[in-house]
Amino acid sequence: MNSNIFGTVSENSLEKGGQNTDNISRNNKKDNFAPPLMEELEGYEKQNIALFLNGRPSSPWAIANACNVAETGGYMRDYTEDENGRIAQVNFEFVEDV
Repeated sequence: MNSNIFGTVSENSLEKGGQNTDNISRNNKKDNFAPPLMEELEGYEKQNIALFLNGRPSSPWAIANACNVAETGGYMRDYTEDENGRIAQVNFEFVEDV
């Protein structure tokens, strides 16, 4: 929080027209960003399941972002199991629309 002659301003607020207004994009960016997919991917990550995007190691955020902005196709999941039949890795492969 910062203080100035207009009062106290939080880090997630912007002063517009003499009023403090929440910075919606900063406040909600992660919260509204593909929540079910992010939760699922973060769950995999907590279970030490490797995540890949187009064959390269990746993060839940990068995968969710790629899935969210894909315009000319979508992402297909490819699950790889370990010797005990448990999921060892999940690869998201881009598949172009035809």
